[in-house]
Amino acid sequence: MQNNELLNLIIVFIVFNSCQFNQSINKDFITGANSRGDGIGCEDVQIEINGKTVTRTEFIYGEKIDLVFNDIRGLTKSEGKTYPEISMYIVKNEKDTILHNPNLLKNLMDGTDLSPLQLIANFRTGFPFENEEKYKVVVKIWDKKGDGRFNYELPFTIKKNDLLNIKNSGIEYSSIYLWNKTLKQPVFDKNVSSEYLYLLVLNDIGGLKLKNNKVFPVFSLDLIDNNGRKIISNPNLLSAYGKKGINPQDLLDNQLTSKITFKDEKINNPYRLIVNLKDTNSAKAINITTELILN
Repeated sequence: MQNNELLNLIIVFIVFNSCQFNQSINKDFITGANSRGDGIGCEDVQIEINGKTVTRTEFIYGEKIDLVFNDIRGLTKSEGKTYPEISMYIVKNEKDTILHNPNLLKNLMDGTDLSPLQLIANFRTGFPFENEEKYKVVVKIWDKKGDGRFNYELPFTIKKNDLLNIKNSGIEYSSIYLWNKTLKQPVFDKNVSSEYLYLLVLNDIGGLKLKNNKVFPVFSLDLIDNNGRKIISNPNLLSAYGKKGINPQDLLDNQLTSKITFKDEKINNPYRLIVNLKDTNSAKAINITTELILN
């Protein structure tokens, strides 16, 4: 009897460990991420921003987040290749799906022979944050040639980009930011380069007073060096519409942008950026300022 009980115990132990090999549940207590593998596993998952690994999950508005899955294991091999699939979706406040990409590898028709295999899912944090919204990104990896699955969930929040000081008196907008057009990414700190072209971007402008069904904004920009010299100065970037006005829907549907460049500029730090958007027919206005350091 004791031998039979011992044998049963050994069998149960072996089955349990076999399940543990094929299934895994992990919790990252630093980031709050959860992962569950069923036949598929990976060495680790890294959160990267601008090529640097981070552990923070409060992201700045506009940041590009890379989720890097290192050394994917458990995929079925067919003629020396594996056939992974990966999807990603983002949920706001546990109920609203605001981004969904069902197949990030839809162009990988012929599989891959990469080993170790690394997969990357990325997104940009251009989501609302004013009401302390909470988000969760869910990434699913599965085997096109088998039954293996791997799920990863990361909770995160978003905060505003503090580079710009914005004072608003009644004009509506969704976002205002400095954009590096050369690198195609937002600017998050005051350091800038003469090698790049920048754009100040204002989105979804509204709330201006109508006159004959048109609005009459004035959009000015000054960039001033440490000696008070204006290296860029334009009293109204919308002067072409000064008399005829702008259809308010056009203003709402399109971005207001202004180019900023330091090309051929002799360094004289710091530089002061001053931008104003004013409503000619009311006291409504937006004032935008920041300090920039040319490197």
